[in-house]
Amino acid sequence: MDSTLIDNSTEELSMRYWLSECISLPTFETLQIATGYWDLPGMALIVDELSQFLEREGTTLQLLIGKDPYVYASQLKNPKYKDAEYPYDFIKTDIHELELREEYERVVVLLLKYCPLGKIQIRIYRKNEEDETQFLHSKCYLFLGKANCFGIIGSSNFTKKGLEGNAELNYLETDSKRVTAVPCYGSPSKGHKIWFEEKWEISEEWTETFLEQILKRSPIGGKIDRIVHPQPQEETFTPYELYIKLLQTKFGDVIDRSLTEEIESYLPEEIIRLDYQIEAVKRCISIMREHGGFMLADVVGLGKTIVGTLIIKRFLSDLRDDGRERKVLVITPPAIRAGWERTISLFDRGGDTAKISPYVDFITTGKIGSLIDDEEEVEEELESLVDDESLGDDQALQDIDYGLIIIDESHRFRRSTTKMYQSLDTLIENIGARSGAYPYIGLLSATPQNNRPDDLKNQIYLFERNHKDSTLKRASGGDLEDFFVRVNKEYNALLKGHDDLSDEERAKKLKEISQELRDCILEDLLERRTRTDVKTYYKADIEAQGLTFPELVGPHALVYRMDDELARLFAETMSIIAPSEVEKIRSDEWLRYYRYRAIEYFVDPANEQKHMARGNRSVGDIAGQLATIMQIMLVKRLESSFTAFKRSLLNLRRYTDNMISMWEQDTIFICPQIDINRELDSRAKSERRGRIVTYEDCVQEIRDKIKKLTLDGRNERGQNAEYRQSDFRPEYYDCLKRDRALISRLCDRWGASNSQDPKFDTFKESINTKLFDPKTNTSGKLVIFSEAKDTVNSLSHALAYKGHRALVITAANRDEKEQVIQENFDANYTGEWRDEYDVIITTDVLAEGVNLHRANVILNYDTPWNSTRLMQRIGRVNRIGSQHPKIYVYNFMPSAQGDEMIKLVQIAHSKLQSFHVLFGGDSKIFTDDESLVHYDNIRVAIDGEESPLQKYVYELKQYRDSHPDRYQLIADTDEGWEMAQDPEGRAYFVVRAPKSAPLAIEVEQDPSGDTKILSLLDLLERLRALPEDKRVPLPEEWPSLRKRAMEAYSQHFVRILKAHVGQSNVERALRIIVSLWNNHETGDETKQILLSARKQIDRGNRDVVRRVIQIGDELGRRRSQLIPASMDEIDALLRDSIGNLIRRVEAQQGEPSVVLGTIK
Repeated sequence: MDSTLIDNSTEELSMRYWLSECISLPTFETLQIATGYWDLPGMALIVDELSQFLEREGTTLQLLIGKDPYVYASQLKNPKYKDAEYPYDFIKTDIHELELREEYERVVVLLLKYCPLGKIQIRIYRKNEEDETQFLHSKCYLFLGKANCFGIIGSSNFTKKGLEGNAELNYLETDSKRVTAVPCYGSPSKGHKIWFEEKWEISEEWTETFLEQILKRSPIGGKIDRIVHPQPQEETFTPYELYIKLLQTKFGDVIDRSLTEEIESYLPEEIIRLDYQIEAVKRCISIMREHGGFMLADVVGLGKTIVGTLIIKRFLSDLRDDGRERKVLVITPPAIRAGWERTISLFDRGGDTAKISPYVDFITTGKIGSLIDDEEEVEEELESLVDDESLGDDQALQDIDYGLIIIDESHRFRRSTTKMYQSLDTLIENIGARSGAYPYIGLLSATPQNNRPDDLKNQIYLFERNHKDSTLKRASGGDLEDFFVRVNKEYNALLKGHDDLSDEERAKKLKEISQELRDCILEDLLERRTRTDVKTYYKADIEAQGLTFPELVGPHALVYRMDDELARLFAETMSIIAPSEVEKIRSDEWLRYYRYRAIEYFVDPANEQKHMARGNRSVGDIAGQLATIMQIMLVKRLESSFTAFKRSLLNLRRYTDNMISMWEQDTIFICPQIDINRELDSRAKSERRGRIVTYEDCVQEIRDKIKKLTLDGRNERGQNAEYRQSDFRPEYYDCLKRDRALISRLCDRWGASNSQDPKFDTFKESINTKLFDPKTNTSGKLVIFSEAKDTVNSLSHALAYKGHRALVITAANRDEKEQVIQENFDANYTGEWRDEYDVIITTDVLAEGVNLHRANVILNYDTPWNSTRLMQRIGRVNRIGSQHPKIYVYNFMPSAQGDEMIKLVQIAHSKLQSFHVLFGGDSKIFTDDESLVHYDNIRVAIDGEESPLQKYVYELKQYRDSHPDRYQLIADTDEGWEMAQDPEGRAYFVVRAPKSAPLAIEVEQDPSGDTKILSLLDLLERLRALPEDKRVPLPEEWPSLRKRAMEAYSQHFVRILKAHVGQSNVERALRIIVSLWNNHETGDETKQILLSARKQIDRGNRDVVRRVIQIGDELGRRRSQLIPASMDEIDALLRDSIGNLIRRVEAQQGEPSVVLGTIK
């Protein structure tokens, strides 16, 4: 054997290869290794050779572990090594988190067997000859025998990466004289052997500590130790214990005490430790590993951001090789970002070895799709909806391989046609293509079950990338496309009402769809702790921490009465601005909002194409959406206050006049990225500039802005452009004038009305008599929600007149006033509390992401438009940590003086409430009544129903606490989990490979042998057993049933593979393999590689398919050359290109095996 450099560049130049070669030589009796760090997976690479070496008489392995400064520094950057002692805690942590893989278990057997016999000796190098603490950066591998001695020195630690992964440089010395050289007078050369023995002599004995304190106490070590030194087993396992084993498979991580302790250690002192939050973290992680993502939907007030931060910390701390970079992206609305940053900052305090922030990037979603608190801002939004926002600097994002993406308020990604969604989807796809693993996706949303089916589908598709064969097996066997096509068809048919169903029957059908979504989709993906769960399952936790949930009282109605004239005007206005379908048939006098529908009237289809939206939405769809948003805004202003409504009417008239003026001037601007109404406001411009600005000046400035957008490359498809009358159908002008006449009539009627605003009058009367009644308002503080800035300003003045100090918050000043909000209204604020304000008046900008629970009274001055928004508002004060036993909620309700007018107002208000169907996304509420927000049921919505998964977690926890020894035995035992309960029933199996989520498979016993993939939750219900149930012998056909299950497992991955890389590519790869196999010159080693490649293709490995096709292309090119490739060259190409990949894949995946099986 010759000396050589070893750099891990090929299989034949890897440290793993040369260690195996040298250890296998029979002439060596002692193996000495000095390394800066050691890990068990590295030893697993040569476990066969080590076993054979140690079985020989007189052989010894001496392992000296030092402290590599580079390894040490890199590990300290990771949160899981916080405050760790090197190498004790580092090695302990790594071994503790190892997967239970066969090759690792064999290393543990080796260590447990030979350490006590002294054949494996381990020492720690801490100090030099002068007793000074010193790093050991050197790596040395010695093979000593009587006849000869070899030595390797270089850069490779005795770790998996050091032996085959990293780019290293080592040198194998095969000259025994150099290896054993002893320095002496005239010959100062020092050999490898002398160097090692000097370090060994001054090192500390560590074998027993490693064996007893680290290895045997780890999950993998404890399991093997019990096998090597078995305890008498009381009895064989029962069907009930099989059920417990299945519960452990699904929920074992959730109640794992060691994992609990680790997650608790992340919590800063300022945050109260709560069991339900810790278990939520563990459950989300478990769902994430099984499905690639999760949905966290704890009801408001239970600490969602803390749970999310703990999930991030756990992900960063978990260094298992899942193919994902330890880098996190948090996507959040602007209002919530500061809360996330504060929470992460809190976790990062104290020490510099466990920080989260360096590994987390933030990006905020825009305001598109939300109706904000000023119609001028709404106007800007309407203009920009045609080309909606993306995710910030999405080009910068595309270059980062995030391993985890957390999306707060994920319902904002409910539409796949938006640029924001597509930007994120592209990022996820690119990460998967580059790294080979899609990032985990965490969806945080308070009420995901309130989404439309399509909205839910789009969010789930962010991590369920294979839509035809997903992990959600209860949804059409995993075919999400088929499932959602059917559900959406049924849902949309019910909404259109083209049937003979009564309202009750329609509501029942909608509820059935909602239940199917819960059963087939959400139950597998959703982690939801409701207040009912916390009160039921975490009583001890709540009592120990002294926590209470405030009781919700109300909502109470503050009734205001209109006079007959005002009531009639109110009702007629609703019929004009938001008519029902019946009213549209009865009369033509209603607004169409033509100001926002110009693109529908283009003559040239080429102009329409400029404004076509993503997802094949036509210009009609876009125009309808723009008009609908303005309609919604008008209705909300009418409900808010007459002052706000009058101003909005006047603005709408001005905007319509602008469109008419542009038509009459034959200069019509359609500019999604320019606020045309603001640009045409010559009066406002003149006042700001102190000189006269003409209409012609305004027009020229718009032209200049269009030109600049074009030069900057931001005028996509020429959307911002100037048109002439001839570009539109002539009837558009008549439509504008018809709308203008209706708007003017409304303006005149409201301007002429002498009636005061009775709602505002009732508010002024109620300030001190009801809202600040000391019997109910024990906090002396009040929170008021309103959606119109004009209304907010009026309320502020009224409160000041009554002697109160109101803090007014809108989107414009939220960030600026954040500190003031915390000081005056946040009971969790750790700084000095202030009482500068006793009232906070805010738009819905504070409906999320802020604590206001120093107050205990809420007034919804504007009616909440859906239960989601109402719960978000109430959640600002109804939170853990509130010092008040009761929360009081007040809403306004209109009425009238005369009986006839009372009925008219009630009809109009009912229509106003039901108008929320115009909202997209979370506006559809799957509750007992589909249309209205029923305040009588809001306490049920706030507390929440019991989550379906909690009963399983609770059952497993109860068994663990009642039978701890038996529980541990079940957890540690991998054999004996195949049994029959009813030999005539169906067979059920759980199959898994080390790197894959477990798969539940049902097999029919009839001749067809049909198989079906189940969700684990389905299997739980089918295998539920009682403690007294008995097992019976397995039937004779059990092996064939088992074989069918394993075939079903393989076919499952084949379907995934075909969906990802295409059937044609799979077939092409298989043809290449068959062609090479049938070549009579193909050797046995190459055939074994081809066989392994075929197996990996059957298992669904895309990389192997692509590599085989690349080999086929390369061989095709060589065949066309003058001198084609020889068989030796082909063999070498296959070994180097496919063989290494196969070995890496098989090492990562391992072989699938049956975890448990039964017939029932």
